[in-house]
Amino acid sequence: MFFECMRLLLLIFIFYNNFNELYSQSKVNWVELKDNTSINNDGKKMLIDLYTGWCGWCKVMDQKTFTNKEVIDQINKNFIPIKFNAEYQNNVEFNDNIFKYVKSGRRGINELAYYLTNGNLSYPMTVFLDENYKLITLLPGYHKPDFYNLVLTYIGEDHWKETNWDDFLKNKSK
Repeated sequence: MFFECMRLLLLIFIFYNNFNELYSQSKVNWVELKDNTSINNDGKKMLIDLYTGWCGWCKVMDQKTFTNKEVIDQINKNFIPIKFNAEYQNNVEFNDNIFKYVKSGRRGINELAYYLTNGNLSYPMTVFLDENYKLITLLPGYHKPDFYNLVLTYIGEDHWKETNWDDFLKNKSK
């Protein structure tokens, strides 16, 4: 009897874990932008996480902000999430343009990073593009989940089209 109960509990546990994994969004569905990556935004805005391999705050953002359930849900619901290493050394195609790696100093930069940020490079950098690949805004630096989620709501739900950021924050705090 004891072993039958244990077997039943084990089956319930396995079923519960598999069900949760299938039906909950436990991570951001990143598209890693590389040489042959095709981006189909399906009319959605794009969120580009611009990072480098040596950037410590980029790693903190991955570990703390991009693992937050509310952040994950907002990103997966409202954006095509894209990761791009600013120092990617091969050519990359984005929005029907080819961008190449340019060696400079000890490292170098992929032209796409320079293009997306209008030359305002810092890491981490979140780039928000609209459905037509037009820049909405840049969000430089590391941000904690609560603040980042506010930004995702502001942009993801199109509040930015009608309301300035300060008024949005005032309305959210009421």
